[in-house]
Amino acid sequence: MQIKRIYNNNVVMVKSDESEEEMIVIGRGLAFQRKAGDMLDNEKIEKIFTLKDKNVLNRLEKLIREIPSIYLTIAEEIVEMLRTESTLEINENIYITLTDHISMSLEREKNHIVCENPLLLEIKQFYKKEFALSRKAAQIIHNHMDIWISEEEMGFITLHIVNASMKQRSDILINSIQMIRDILQITQDRMGVEVDKSSLQYDRFVRHLQFFSKRVLSEQEEQFEDSFLDVLGRNEYPKEFDCVDQIANYIENTYSKKITEAEKGYLAYHVIIIFSNK
Repeated sequence: MQIKRIYNNNVVMVKSDESEEEMIVIGRGLAFQRKAGDMLDNEKIEKIFTLKDKNVLNRLEKLIREIPSIYLTIAEEIVEMLRTESTLEINENIYITLTDHISMSLEREKNHIVCENPLLLEIKQFYKKEFALSRKAAQIIHNHMDIWISEEEMGFITLHIVNASMKQRSDILINSIQMIRDILQITQDRMGVEVDKSSLQYDRFVRHLQFFSKRVLSEQEEQFEDSFLDVLGRNEYPKEFDCVDQIANYIENTYSKKITEAEKGYLAYHVIIIFSNK
């Protein structure tokens, strides 16, 4: 492989011998006494980044000029773990967001500064699988840096994982978590019963709310408009529909968004199911 650009002694951009594809390559002393146009010593290569999105590649270039290459190595290992340990479809942007976050969070950890995560409880509750993956990410960080990051930082990594798998803006994700938290509270208050957070019905309701909130908050998403659940009658389930009306009022008052009758029907269905045995 031919060196196209050198960032530091350990990180270079190369062209693939076969496809002429640009790649970022990491290895200790990889570029020592080398210059652009030289051939790379393949035996020194430790990590290869092949990114399809050129915009991502360009942004990653700018980032690695400013931070130690070890943070990119850690991020790559975490992404590989996500692809091995889960079925999530990970957006390539995570290389940038995760590398940048790890560099900042480890600087905080080195200085014993804990960055408060006000949504940590909700993140752990609503994104259990992703938070479990962030614990494995913490182990990878420890393996490289001998530093244990806090649960607050694991929560932030969880948000990066969710963002990369659901392809939504970070501000929408934050609002989504707050919306889910408030809807669950409204549901419990209106129904007058504590929800069993260990139940399958609760997990399904939360999962529905994750996608529901994304549809409501994102300009690119469309709400359900079908009449599939028109069979659910207000007369038969007055309490449940009253609960959904309260949720709709909350969303309109807080986010200036109206929800469709079809969305109300799906919400009512989940409220009926989750409280059917109460």
